This record gives sequence, structure tokens and C-alpha cells, in this order.
Amino acid sequence: MGPSVQETLALVYRLQTIDNELAQITGEIETSRSGLREKEEELSGLSARIDSERKDLQALAREKKDKEEELRTNEHIISENKKKNKELRNSREIQAYMAEMEFRRDEVERLQDEILRLMEAMEVLEKTLDGRTAEIDTRRQALDSARSAQTGLEREKEEAIAALEAEKASLMSSFPENILSQYQRLKISHKNGLVVSRIQEGTCSACRMVLPPRTMTEVKRRQKIIPCLHCQRWLYLE
Repeated sequence: MGPSVQETLALVYRLQTIDNELAQITGEIETSRSGLREKEEELSGLSARIDSERKDLQALAREKKDKEEELRTNEHIISENKKKNKELRNSREIQAYMAEMEFRRDEVERLQDEILRLMEAMEVLEKTLDGRTAEIDTRRQALDSARSAQTGLEREKEEAIAALEAEKASLMSSFPENILSQYQRLKISHKNGLVVSRIQEGTCSACRMVLPPRTMTEVKRRQKIIPCLHCQRWLYLE
């Protein structure tokens, strides 16, 4: 003699509970993995910004070096021109000398301003990099902790999954084949995979609709599986 209708529904309800718990555990694992991936992406993005800013700092340093070399060249020309001042013989040479000296002094002033601007920009960037370096160290430590926690979580969840899968296999082995195939088909078609709905105070717990007295009477007889007239889930009365 096979299981009664009540026993069958109890088995199906437990199977449904196991499937829901498995789905929830799988979702928790994926959510946790997603959070870990987000931390990894944030760290990768920060590392890329640091690399970019270091290149910017190197470019500023090269530009500053070039400007300093150009400044020394102009200062040297001014110094050499001053030595030639006494050798000037006519107004044309004096005029050319004055124009050259004015140009070189303007260049010196311009280069000094540019070097100062570059130094200020480098100082700002160096401070930014110092802050980012401290931040990336903190994020690396947080990521290491998160990875360790993820490993522990997945180990724990895998044990829970294994226990549930073992119970599920045991339950399914005792199911009538026709009931099992119906359950699996309905699980796909129903929202949230709910096939069996408990009756609570005369109401279907899945769709929240009040059940007609006739339906309640048929369920209480426990002679066959009775579906909810509204959502078609199997009604289960403990």
C-alpha cells in the first residue's frame, strides 16, 4: 500500500521546502561572490588610477626637468651676454643686445613661473598618491579578509547543500513516479517554484485567496490532491 494523500502532500511539501532552501543558499553564495567581485573590481580600479597618476607624475617631472634645463640655458646666455656688453661698438649692436637680453629675461621669468606651476602640480599629485597608497593597502587587507570569509562561507554552505541534497534524494526515492513528474512540471510553471500551498485560516498561503467551503471540505477528506481554484497549487492542511 502506497502513501496516503496526506503523507504524499507532506513529502511534497518537504521536498518543496528543501528546493527553496537550496535556492536560497545558492542565492546567498552568489550574492556573497558578487560582493567579493565588486571589492576586487574596486581594488583593480584604484590600482589603475594609481598607475595612471604615477605616469602623470613622471610626465610632470620630465617636463620640469626640461624647463629647468631650458632655464639654465637662458641664464647662461644672459651671463655670457653681460660679458660681451663692453664689446658693443655701435647703436645697432646695443639695440640687438638690449632686445636679446629682454627676450632672455622674459624667458627666464616665464620658465620660472612654469617650473613653479609644475612643482605645485607635482606636490598635489604626490599627496593624492600618498592617500591612494594608504587606501589601496586598506582595501587589500579588506579584500583578503573578504576572500577568507568567502572561503569559510562556501565551505559551510556546501555542507548544508550536501545534507539537503542527500535528504532530497532520499525523499524522491519514495515518491510515486507520477506525483514526482507532476511536481517537477508544476515547479517550473509556478512562480517561485511553489507547488504546495499550506492552508492557513481557510486561506491559500500562496495566493492569499479565501478558499470556498466546498474546497475546504474536499481537502479535509484527504482522499485526493485538491488544487487551489485561484493559483492551481496543491492545497496542504496539516
